[in-house]
Amino acid sequence: MVNETRVADELDQLGLGAGFLPLPDAGLVRVTGAGHRDALQRLLTQELRGLAPGAGRLALLLAPKGQFRALMGVFAGDGDTLLMAPPGRGGDLAEALRKYLALSRCSAEAIAPAEGASAIVGERWLDAATALGAAPGTLADGGWHVSALDGRPVSWFGRTLLGVPGAVLAGGGADAGRLLRGAGLRVVLARTVELARIRRGAPAWGAELTETVLPPEVGIEGETVSYSKGCYVGQETMARLEAHGHTTRTLVGLRQVRGAIAAPPLPAPLTAAGEAKERGALTSWGWHPELGGVGLALVRIELAVAGTRVAGADREFEVTGFPLW
Repeated sequence: MVNETRVADELDQLGLGAGFLPLPDAGLVRVTGAGHRDALQRLLTQELRGLAPGAGRLALLLAPKGQFRALMGVFAGDGDTLLMAPPGRGGDLAEALRKYLALSRCSAEAIAPAEGASAIVGERWLDAATALGAAPGTLADGGWHVSALDGRPVSWFGRTLLGVPGAVLAGGGADAGRLLRGAGLRVVLARTVELARIRRGAPAWGAELTETVLPPEVGIEGETVSYSKGCYVGQETMARLEAHGHTTRTLVGLRQVRGAIAAPPLPAPLTAAGEAKERGALTSWGWHPELGGVGLALVRIELAVAGTRVAGADREFEVTGFPLW
């Protein structure tokens, strides 16, 4: 009951202000080597030519046939490029890139900020970051920069890769937490941030974003894919989908209307209510203190209509639009 009350309070807090989530692993990767930006240009879905130091963009690494392999923020530096994967995925991203970059004699290495990192999230995340010395214009544009926090160098990134808007503060050590609290921010639970992601319908690596998924199926191609750049891995499939095709499944939000309240094993097969044939999968699930079970699912297009009932994992859901509440 204590946690339910806390989560409810934190959701209200993020809706009106901001909070912070400590990140044991911020998912950072450094790419170096002569011509490494050109190598990334040939690999990733986003246009990286002309990316000035301090600028940032979201990008994907795809399989040759267009399926998802990695999600990242790309941040231009002086002589190197920093990538940010979702927390805990930096090693996976570096490994996925190495076999391609080795041909260009470039390297991708996961790095861990020596003094920790935190994500600042919530509706007023930009105000909170600005009060701590961040450059609001740079972060609002999804870029990055280095500043000082209480006399110590820190890096600010205008992305969280958590599926919610915000910024990542890397560095500052234990003082960073003290200063964040001093600026009026409270620590929020990872569970609260996960509910905020589900509310927005943002796909997560390992949940909605897996090696069987095409970007248009989960709606992230608009922010992560350039359809005007030259060749990259998976480009032919993406161009074909844009010009002629459509996907047979899509990402939807779910509200649980009956059934079990314990967290289900994921992914869980879904059927149309009253039917036996599998027509989708529950990919994310959380318990909202007031609304009960909420989730995300990849379902056949014909089920992606608000009010449609689907069933699976010992529970029944109703399809709903985004935001979920």
